[in-house]
Amino acid sequence: MRLTTLLLLVLCVTGSVSSIAAETPTWSADVAKIIYTNCTPCHRPGEIAPFPLITYEQVSDFGFSVKRAVEKREMPPWPPAKGHGTFVGNRSLSDADIETITKWVDGGMPVGDLTSAPKPPTFPEGSQLGTPDMVLTMNETWTVQDNNKDVYRYFVLPTKLLQDRNVKAIEFRPGNAAVVHHVLYFLDTSGTARKKDAEDPLPGYSGFGDPGFESAASFLGWVPGAQTRFYPPTIGAKMYANSDFVIQVHYAPSTTVQTDRSHLNVFFHPSDEVRQVQQFAMNIRNLPQGQRFEIPPNKVQAFTTSFTVPYEISVIGIAPHMHLLGKDCRAYATTPKGDTIRLISVPQWDFHWQGGYTYKNPVRIPRGSKLFYEASYDNTINNLDNPNSPPKTVRWGEGTSDEMLLCYFHWLPFQPGDEQLDMETAVPTSVHDLADSAPFSLQAWPTITSESIRLAVESDVERTITLEVVDVAGSAIRIPADRHNVPQGVSSITIPSAELASGVYMVRAISGNSVSSCRVVVK
Repeated sequence: MRLTTLLLLVLCVTGSVSSIAAETPTWSADVAKIIYTNCTPCHRPGEIAPFPLITYEQVSDFGFSVKRAVEKREMPPWPPAKGHGTFVGNRSLSDADIETITKWVDGGMPVGDLTSAPKPPTFPEGSQLGTPDMVLTMNETWTVQDNNKDVYRYFVLPTKLLQDRNVKAIEFRPGNAAVVHHVLYFLDTSGTARKKDAEDPLPGYSGFGDPGFESAASFLGWVPGAQTRFYPPTIGAKMYANSDFVIQVHYAPSTTVQTDRSHLNVFFHPSDEVRQVQQFAMNIRNLPQGQRFEIPPNKVQAFTTSFTVPYEISVIGIAPHMHLLGKDCRAYATTPKGDTIRLISVPQWDFHWQGGYTYKNPVRIPRGSKLFYEASYDNTINNLDNPNSPPKTVRWGEGTSDEMLLCYFHWLPFQPGDEQLDMETAVPTSVHDLADSAPFSLQAWPTITSESIRLAVESDVERTITLEVVDVAGSAIRIPADRHNVPQGVSSITIPSAELASGVYMVRAISGNSVSSCRVVVK
């Protein structure tokens, strides 16, 4: 009787151990693909991260640090909270990915079958978008000192344009990715940046939060690991004749002397028929009348700005901005019907991981809606980033110890179908892909239609494309004259849709090895 009981107990324990082992993720089957997609782009030689995460040995050596960082959502850096806007290039891990890494570390970090493990990713050298129309390079080399301090520096890059041009992409290429932390873009038509540069004996000029001029065009910026994308064919940003493109570069702390001379690849729309991205900012001028922007010492202070939208707009990007006292912020809109449109929430502000964010699809804000931007500041000793010890009264300013209440909105006047515009345009994975087949893009305009579907095709070369209309079941629908010759640049094609049943369709264009598609709703 005792022997039977013992055997049963052994069987039960053995079964439980086998079950646990079977549930433990392995590097080869589960973890490598998460690391390669979300961590390796920055954690590799020559990039900004302090150590590589490429091989099993490297990741397992830092396994407990990786687990802690992902559980606290410190890495990969992605400040916006879920449920407050859907953005292009979201680097945050899903709950399932975090659970997988946690179980793997807690389970002893088993390697699994290495023969079935995914291969480490390869990263293209040079431009990831092809041959640029213009290259803007820093005039002088900047030296990062070995004092382990952050540096924020503005550099002036004269465009020398003879006429205004429409920009479809700006690709930043760090000269030294190991120290370039992030970059913000501005366009100066006033000559202010040139003057400030001339007055500063070092390359560029110093500045923490404000370039010293009002940017003449709307651009966001660059962060490590981000994939630059083209605007859709019908959208672009203006670059003016004889303007200066100004970049603010944040150099990360370094314990060794480093040098950098970064450059920008600029790609222009070949057509002038482009909707111009516009920008406005909410700041202290949008505070309630009589309220001052002042943060007393030893206080956590909150401010709310508001602005009534005079006409219907489509918001395509957003960039909140504070300095070192920043605690949290959020932006939202309330419509005349009383609905709330959540735009962004950053529950744990970190000045060193600030950025601009592009919406996956433009967000429609009805006329008469009220925009709100709320931000709070921690001016106490509990804020480890507080530049003042002991804390002092802080007001608006561009200095390190000053503060800002600021949120940029990038927008377009609303047009029907804007909500379906896909801002996450396809990009090649390397320059070699371009040699095999030059890229092109397809956009329906408008995306809600009845009698006909109008398509904007932007191609880098003259080509022949085959058009297909595909229903939700994946069945291709034949349409008249499905083959079209399109020239280099932007061209328009109209195909009938009156005979299509109401519903959602995908229009697909095929040219050689390249495929581009867009979504359209037929009423």
